[in-house]
Amino acid sequence: MVSFLDMFLPSFTMLFVVMDPIGNMPVFMSLTESPRPGYRLLMAKRSVCIGFCVMLFFAYAGEAFLNLLGISMPAFRIAGGIMLFIVALQMIFVEEQKEKAAEEVADNPYANDVSVFPLAVPLIAGPGSIASIILLMSERHGQWGQQLYVILSLILVSLITYVLFRLSNYFARVLGKTINTVVSKLLGIVLGAMASQFVIDGIRSLLS
Repeated sequence: MVSFLDMFLPSFTMLFVVMDPIGNMPVFMSLTESPRPGYRLLMAKRSVCIGFCVMLFFAYAGEAFLNLLGISMPAFRIAGGIMLFIVALQMIFVEEQKEKAAEEVADNPYANDVSVFPLAVPLIAGPGSIASIILLMSERHGQWGQQLYVILSLILVSLITYVLFRLSNYFARVLGKTINTVVSKLLGIVLGAMASQFVIDGIRSLLS
């Protein structure tokens, strides 16, 4: 059990924080306001499926793509850590970012299909999420069992995202805006610490 938690929990925590299903709930609600019956359910299914496929692609092809461009993993680890740290700062200090994304596409929700943009990309499979999945898989290069735990973490976070999207109305009423904001900022602090560790590991790899 300890071994399972040691391999599964870090990847699950990282993906849960950067994909931020809790923080994306209010955005999903605002983007899917529509008189069309079943519109919100359809957007939940499509956005999560598309986001999962994008993440899965980068999980297995991301490192090869970096090698094609001649980018070393320590360099990408440092860049990914900085990127994740910026995302963490936005989660803590820039609460309006996601609301602005929602306003840009919500002018005509009846006609617009928002499952690809901005729900799947960049809310679910954003730069931070893509950087995280590449880093997690590259750190376990050649270790298929441990990479499987990363994929299982991705599947679980995607399922949680879908369930929360389906229950977004209920959770918004129960938790309220204040609690949602507090949770989002706490997750931002956790992500900032993880991002700092990525940068430290990258620098250590370059110097060794």
